[in-house]
Amino acid sequence: MSSLVKEVTEAFHQFAKSDWRKQSVSGIKSSEVRVLLCLKMLANENEHGVNVSDISKRLSVTSPTVTQMVKSLMAEGYVERYNDPRDKRITLLRLTEKGEAAAQKAYERFTVVFTGLVERLGEEQSRSLIVLLNQIYNYFVEIADTDE
Repeated sequence: MSSLVKEVTEAFHQFAKSDWRKQSVSGIKSSEVRVLLCLKMLANENEHGVNVSDISKRLSVTSPTVTQMVKSLMAEGYVERYNDPRDKRITLLRLTEKGEAAAQKAYERFTVVFTGLVERLGEEQSRSLIVLLNQIYNYFVEIADTDE
């Protein structure tokens, strides 16, 4: 393994170990926080409502996984189900008042974290980071497509 490959590998391992995405908010698991934030975003984008498959697509996880998280969030009073007024057969999801507050707190926390990152890196390095992260993402998408 070349020295540069080893350095890139170490940098990815170090980043993964930092657990920056795994911090809970208000005692809610990080994966459930992502569901709350996703539900909030999708609700703002879609006036007709949000269902499990919408969240599943946006987060790139299976519907059964989202369903389990939604059940947990419902049990804790963060999310509620309701019937689509246009078609009673369709079940939609929305944040409760408690869910809105938790999603807002999580959003504010992520904003503080990424504002701090931009301030530390400065504008030029932040823009370079965006370009590099997009290139990394595209590379991983390409190699994932070739594995199938």
